[in-house]
Amino acid sequence: MGLTGMAAEAADPQRMRAIIDQYLLRRGDHPVEVAACQVEFTRRGGPRSLFQYQVTLRDPTDGREWTQAVSGVAYGGEQRTRRAAERLQRHYPPGPPATGTALVRAAYVPELDLLLQVFPFDHQLPVLEPLMAGPLPGLVAPLLAPFGPGDWHFAGWEAEAMRYRVDLRACVRLTIHAREDGTGQGAERHFFAKIYASDAEAERSWSIQRDVAAALGERTEPIALAPLVAYLPDERLLVQGQVHGPSLLEVIREAASLEEAVAAVRRAARAVAALHRLPLAAPPHRLKQGRMDPERLRRRAEELRATHPDLASLVAEVEAGIRAGFATIGEAPSAPVHGDLKPNHLLFDDRIVLLDLDKFAAGDPMLDVANLLRQLRGSGSAVTQAFVEEYFAHVPAAWEHRLTPHYAWALLKEASTASKSARHESRVTPLLMGAHVVLAGGDGSSNPEPDRIPGNGERSARREERRSQCNT
Repeated sequence: MGLTGMAAEAADPQRMRAIIDQYLLRRGDHPVEVAACQVEFTRRGGPRSLFQYQVTLRDPTDGREWTQAVSGVAYGGEQRTRRAAERLQRHYPPGPPATGTALVRAAYVPELDLLLQVFPFDHQLPVLEPLMAGPLPGLVAPLLAPFGPGDWHFAGWEAEAMRYRVDLRACVRLTIHAREDGTGQGAERHFFAKIYASDAEAERSWSIQRDVAAALGERTEPIALAPLVAYLPDERLLVQGQVHGPSLLEVIREAASLEEAVAAVRRAARAVAALHRLPLAAPPHRLKQGRMDPERLRRRAEELRATHPDLASLVAEVEAGIRAGFATIGEAPSAPVHGDLKPNHLLFDDRIVLLDLDKFAAGDPMLDVANLLRQLRGSGSAVTQAFVEEYFAHVPAAWEHRLTPHYAWALLKEASTASKSARHESRVTPLLMGAHVVLAGGDGSSNPEPDRIPGNGERSARREERRSQCNT
């Protein structure tokens, strides 16, 4: 079977319900049924195709139902998937995962050339299964250290998977209960453990945390990082302490007034500007952050014209405007950029805490700004204008003219993605209209008549005013 045919079958919930029943279900005295299978994630093509399912299991004796995550991976030709399955048979005993389930740990499906694995087992993330079951030896001391002085020992361990992508990565929230022997005092701490599929990814993540923390040092920067608690290179595992502050999006939504929301956004803008001005030689990114690929822009525009022919003229205008904008802004500056900046990656504490630096790299800072503005646009023009005004008050003036094409490109990309989903199709026209407004000098907010983002001259004057106020 070709990869295309296999992928179609592996993405068919009814077909996979039968496959899981045949290959994963343990047969025994206590029968369990595979009641349903929901496809939650697919990534097809390239060196491998990935699938994730939410499987509903039922006990026919009492009608009780529960769900179990199952993943699938296919590595393509030359029997690579079969060989991976054979290695698993040699290294892992048959039977259920350590957490216990009615399904066996893994199985090879020859007719689909597909390797099925039952969460938390993942042969590319071998530490995930034991981590979900209990404390690893290398984590005992680091996880007890934050409890403070005394003779602390584990009194309870809870692990909850927050994010999981088969063959790629996982993030697990750890809740640690500990008790101090001398006083009998009990306490609880929370941590996040990130697991990587390769030594290089784990090393890169740890190096970024270390280097950014060193660059922040004792400086009075408005940004901070979640505390690094442990790094186990052999397990490709990085553990950070939990930060309890609300995210930027939560602060905006819960603000008692527009003024309060705007003040929070300005604080976030200063933090993002500080990140982009850190005295740090950020690593190059494997995806070449900051490079606007004209071919990718063409493909996105073609996709939109194919799915929405009624919007073809608007798409053409936006595409032409983005191309013209990039043709005039010149070579991108190279600054430390987050690479995947979202409102939920900015937590409000004593300082703004940056989360998820896995895509941190040297690149064009407008990548971060445009991506954040795209996600803030639903909060209204006053919020987006406040961010833009405050951000450009703290970075080189030469960066300002780069925002327009980057922001319009971010909106067009989101429109292209939305056009492929029936659930989000209604967002296509507003996003394209937003991009058109941005290219015409507006802010692209979701308001029917968005206020204009202040022009370069206006922003420069306001920036100097704010700087002079700070120096008085």
